[in-house]
Amino acid sequence: MRQPETKEIFTIQIRFSDRVGFIADISTALAAGGYNITSMELHKSQSFSSLYVGLSHDKNSGSFAEIYSVVKKVPDVQDIQTVTETHTEEGLSAGFESIIGVSKAIKDTIKTAIKAAATDVIVTLRGESGTGKEVFAKAIHTKSGRKGIFIPVNCAALPESLLETELFGYEAGSFTGADKQGKPGLFEVAKNGTLFLDEIADIPMNMQGKLLRALQEQKVRRIGGTKELDTDVRIITATNRNIEEMVQSGLFREDLYFRINLLPIFVPSLNERQEDIKLLANHFLSNLNIKRHEGAQILCDESYEKLLSHKWKGNVRELKNVIERAAILCDSNIISSEFILFASDISKVMQKQDILGGKTLKLHMENTERGIIKETLKNTTSIRQAALKLGISHVALLNKIKKYNL
Repeated sequence: MRQPETKEIFTIQIRFSDRVGFIADISTALAAGGYNITSMELHKSQSFSSLYVGLSHDKNSGSFAEIYSVVKKVPDVQDIQTVTETHTEEGLSAGFESIIGVSKAIKDTIKTAIKAAATDVIVTLRGESGTGKEVFAKAIHTKSGRKGIFIPVNCAALPESLLETELFGYEAGSFTGADKQGKPGLFEVAKNGTLFLDEIADIPMNMQGKLLRALQEQKVRRIGGTKELDTDVRIITATNRNIEEMVQSGLFREDLYFRINLLPIFVPSLNERQEDIKLLANHFLSNLNIKRHEGAQILCDESYEKLLSHKWKGNVRELKNVIERAAILCDSNIISSEFILFASDISKVMQKQDILGGKTLKLHMENTERGIIKETLKNTTSIRQAALKLGISHVALLNKIKKYNL
């Protein structure tokens, strides 16, 4: 029996000294190495030029490691960064390809999730807040091949009465204010699809019993109705709470726990996948770069070191916020470590507002920036020379000169 080929899909960022013919040389080198170019996007700034290249490779081994030696042979390459990397078996759905990571922890989780996707069993995703449980839920739905839609429900955000009507629907005139036509519940709407019950541990005890019956019988009855409706829906649940302790404390029904805990999948925290921090940071920054009009940004080595030394209580969600904050606050093409601000840093800055003369962080940084630009303009002979010295584009500097009335 033929073994399925291993396919590698990844995106790299190449920084280079701009010259005529560079893109052609890179394309030729990659093609000679057996890489298939799936996308290419160029970003230019005064400091450097960046080329984002999407690649796929069908070799069974060594291809990803060889990409650096292949690219480095091209003159004028300054630096290479991996933005995303995904190892997939032939035919793997795009859902799992969207999960960023090369660590053993995340790869093992993906393997388990792929196995689960091939079945109809209830899956419970466990893990800390911000680890990406909904991303996994969507990937499982996509890989399952179900033709219906994916519907997420945050069980903690809805009061019991509203949660019941959302899940099970209601008949016309069943309560004051009810729609005259009645309303189907999400169990009906998600027919042939997937219903993702996020924060399931926060469902009230009374609702837990109704949910258990729906899962066991695969039937639902609308509020105010008498007819039971068959359901054909994949159920995925998620929680960041210790549901076993809740069962022991009588806060969660034991029978419902056993019903949803057939196949628990534990999504690792970001602290358990250190190898992925740089990869994820580059991924988030590259997405922001696509929207920028002042040239691409990159993180300096000190910024990476600061990210790697941090303890991530908010996991991937926190990392994304940190990168977005840095990209907004930093106007240079190279993001220095001073712009890598965590929640504790923001709190300290707010506490020290009196020291800053009552100014917010943004205002304080703008005043500092104005002074630096003013001094640079004084010591250079042209705006273009000043932009080059500041590490920003000519257009960006013109905008700042206008902003600060310099």
